Amino acid sequence: MKKRIVNLMVVTLVVTIISGCGTDRSASANTTVSVDTAVSADATASADVVQNNRPDRTAAFAPEIVEEKDYAEEILQEELDSISVGKLSPDHEFYEEVVTMDPECAEYINEISIYDKEIDDTFVVHISLPPNYNEDTQYPMLVMTDGVWRLSDHPQLRSMMVNGEIEDIILVSIGYPNGYDYRTIRERDLVKDPTSYLHFIVDNLIPYLEDNYSISPDNMTLAGHSYGGYWAYYALFHSDTIGKNTFANYYIGSPSLQAYTGTQNLYSFEEEYYERSQTLQANVYVTVGGEESAPFITAIEDFDELIYSRNYAGLSLTYEVIPDNTHDTVFKPSIRNTVLMFYGK
Repeated sequence: MKKRIVNLMVVTLVVTIISGCGTDRSASANTTVSVDTAVSADATASADVVQNNRPDRTAAFAPEIVEEKDYAEEILQEELDSISVGKLSPDHEFYEEVVTMDPECAEYINEISIYDKEIDDTFVVHISLPPNYNEDTQYPMLVMTDGVWRLSDHPQLRSMMVNGEIEDIILVSIGYPNGYDYRTIRERDLVKDPTSYLHFIVDNLIPYLEDNYSISPDNMTLAGHSYGGYWAYYALFHSDTIGKNTFANYYIGSPSLQAYTGTQNLYSFEEEYYERSQTLQANVYVTVGGEESAPFITAIEDFDELIYSRNYAGLSLTYEVIPDNTHDTVFKPSIRNTVLMFYGK
């Protein structure tokens, strides 16, 4: 036990030294208001229900069983016909905010509307191509959940390409139409029915993007925070079954360890994966804000330590506490560190 704890501390120190210089505190303050209302409830619930560093389902969630579905292995014609593509809509809730950050983003952020039959709902996806995009070059791709609050990350991360800090990458964020109850709908996709959401991304969205943009199939990163962090872990532990080994890298921010999908949680998903395979070919970066509650931080550290103890072949897991950041502000410096770690020059 002591040896594993030392390993965690060493990894944190190394990452802090290597990537801390790239942590932009001012950037983290740019657009945190829109994130606060969405994720603070996740963090509060986590602090309240984590007991003995393990999640207590009865204190937060009653089991909700999602009906089993049949999933098409490729995008359906009905779904293809639903797709519309255009420039970033001025009606987007945070349009004025991002245009103020970078007036050019109104041109380089494209907006895609796409229907998913199994979920029976429409998603709004934003995609930014890198500067000097060339169809003859394959680019890495970063896919972010909670897209309605990730819009400001497009100009922030694109500026890192312009400044030569990272290689050119394609940025994608997955959100919802205007006017949705975002907190309720994200819980549906990230916690209650993560299976359907993962199928939508790997069976429908990514194949469509690969058909229409020049993407490197072996160099994709998945990013999620809070409930999205819970879901990113879910995707990691289903990468061999549902995920089709689509993602090489994962950013998992302040994962909500208290969450349950039906009667299962991240511990049971990890255990099932380990029973299937002792190989987990992925690069994983996990962060938590230094100002988050002690029980919340400890629960994440305990879960990561369990993963370390498995000694999965092929897994590179880096854990870092980001000082002076809360649950609501930690995404900005963390996603910056993520692209520096996986795509830095």
